[in-house]
Amino acid sequence: MAKEEVYDRWHKSRPKKGEAECPEHPGLVPSADHDIERRWQARWRDTNGRQRSRNFPKNRKTAAIAFQRSQRAAVEEGRDPFPRRSHRQSGVPTLGEYVETFLARHEGRKGTIDTYKCRLRAQVVPVLGQRPLSDARRGEYRDFFATLKKGGMPDMTRIAVKKSLSVILSMAVEDGYLDGNPVAGIRLPQGKSRGARLTWEHVVALAQDIYPRYEMLIWYGSLQALRSMEAVAVRRLDMESVPGRQAVVEQRQRGRVGPLKTTASESPLAVGSFLLHKYQEHMVRWRAPLPAAELRKRERRGLKPIPQEYDHLVTVTKRWTPVQQSALSHALDAAKEKARARGIAVPEEMTFRDLRHFADAVLIASGLEPRKVQARMRHGHLSETLDTYGYLVWEVDWENAPASFVELYGLTAPAGLPEAALVPAAERVRGRENA
Repeated sequence: MAKEEVYDRWHKSRPKKGEAECPEHPGLVPSADHDIERRWQARWRDTNGRQRSRNFPKNRKTAAIAFQRSQRAAVEEGRDPFPRRSHRQSGVPTLGEYVETFLARHEGRKGTIDTYKCRLRAQVVPVLGQRPLSDARRGEYRDFFATLKKGGMPDMTRIAVKKSLSVILSMAVEDGYLDGNPVAGIRLPQGKSRGARLTWEHVVALAQDIYPRYEMLIWYGSLQALRSMEAVAVRRLDMESVPGRQAVVEQRQRGRVGPLKTTASESPLAVGSFLLHKYQEHMVRWRAPLPAAELRKRERRGLKPIPQEYDHLVTVTKRWTPVQQSALSHALDAAKEKARARGIAVPEEMTFRDLRHFADAVLIASGLEPRKVQARMRHGHLSETLDTYGYLVWEVDWENAPASFVELYGLTAPAGLPEAALVPAAERVRGRENA
């Protein structure tokens, strides 16, 4: 059976001899409609033999072929192709109704579904929610994104809204409500990256100035490249079960245990002697069992007994509860202010995520093999490791590092490291004392 094709409105199907070829598409002759948005035309004849057609955007050739095939099949079966009846009569839901259907059917992680809820219900539904799903056209979605920009929404946030909207419209295509995704192909400006370029001086200052109970979180982010809620979920068992290794098995969202972001995230990490020493100091200072007097005091105050699972966490609040995102963000902001007051210019826009990007950048700049960097970052693809914020650190200020490369990362030092990266922590301390 011959391959089904659709009519190309950009080029002539029967060019005259001697007509100039298309400069963009050799072998074809441009038509008067060249470069129009709706390039592909699906054609079929209805049950009365009348020619019918429908145009599709330049990036939707596959959708045009599928639509043409479905209409021709309908004619052969005696059905009315492309029936002309109102959307509400044909059972097409509104975009707002379909959002709820989409959220109920989505099988992603709870955090992913919550993100979709926030973006779709807060941004899309109030503007387009009452429109029948198949009514809104591509131009209306462009206008919608332009309105978000006029309202002050950053470009990166608009891109996130567009991605969420594109996912739901792709499901609508699968359900037969749409012939193609009208958002696909709409390009939005990327905007400036919000990543902050950190140095060892910044990281050490943050560790010194943050609320002391949370110091370990700074080292987990900058050395182990843990995400914020992975860092607060580290347990004693994760640090002590295998000597020289740290397990990463879960994260905590709003204090509750949750799965990691991806399957690649569940990977053991090498632990350097510097982090191990910090861990031991932390456990002695902050995680010693509460004395009987303190437990009686908690009971008199009506506080609930400390759940056993909280007792296993490495980092907890002063109330012995899991650290939540809001508390960590507040503590990090306070640490940045203290550091800046001391004359250390920690970027104001810096977030905990930038500690993870810092780890990526330092390892890449140090010349570590890309696959080893990928293993440390727990990325599913090497391209993600090399493309994500590896450019933020051009030259590492090893003279401000708290220890040598080996002590910090528990990895063999790559060749070519500067001498400052090989100075052990003990010598650095003596040098500062002598100075």
